[in-house]
Amino acid sequence: MIEIVRTDLKNILRDPSLVLICFVPFIMLALLYFGYPALLAAWPEAAQYSGLGLAMFCITGSVMPGIAIAFAMLDEKDQHLQEVLQILPVSFRHITLLRLTTTFLFGFVSALLMLTFSGIISYSITQTLLLAMLTAAIAPLMAIVPAFYASNKIEGATLSKLLNFLIMIPIPAFLFPGAWSWFMMIFPSWWIYLAFENTEQPPIFALAVAGGLLVFITLATLLIKLIFRKQ
Repeated sequence: MIEIVRTDLKNILRDPSLVLICFVPFIMLALLYFGYPALLAAWPEAAQYSGLGLAMFCITGSVMPGIAIAFAMLDEKDQHLQEVLQILPVSFRHITLLRLTTTFLFGFVSALLMLTFSGIISYSITQTLLLAMLTAAIAPLMAIVPAFYASNKIEGATLSKLLNFLIMIPIPAFLFPGAWSWFMMIFPSWWIYLAFENTEQPPIFALAVAGGLLVFITLATLLIKLIFRKQ
């Protein structure tokens, strides 16, 4: 199993575009650390959207490992290597679960770095860990959907862009709050924004984290079952 992870890392490191994707979280961290104070100096009103902005950056950084793994898997599909993986002693299902777990861990580290070192908002250790976990839970979905529902890298890139667009849709619910905004909960990323916006309200924060994790785990489980039912 460790060899699978090493092989995936080698495949990613061989592709300059995938290497750049992996460095996106560090680039975003630098933008937050150096750019956000300048933004506040020019536009003090932006302070009220700090939580929302940090959530967007954390989500974007967390999904990058998922996109990188998705493209590595699409490379295998193009080279017909998936047929080889399916005859290994370890089942292809277990290999896929390992890859999804890896994307979650990298997404967790990415979010943790931004939450800890961006200097925008100070959270407690518990809040930081829960927010990083919730944000990283979206990474496996960003990996599994393009990897299995796209036929090639072009389709994979299109699906990734669509998923990124869907991730951003709930933002107006927090810019223009109202009863209507609760309908946005049909979008999984809504739970992440809800958690970031309610860190000072423990009941809502706990509901957002628990609800979001439940939604992401349920979606990932259903997708895995649908994918391997066809194989």
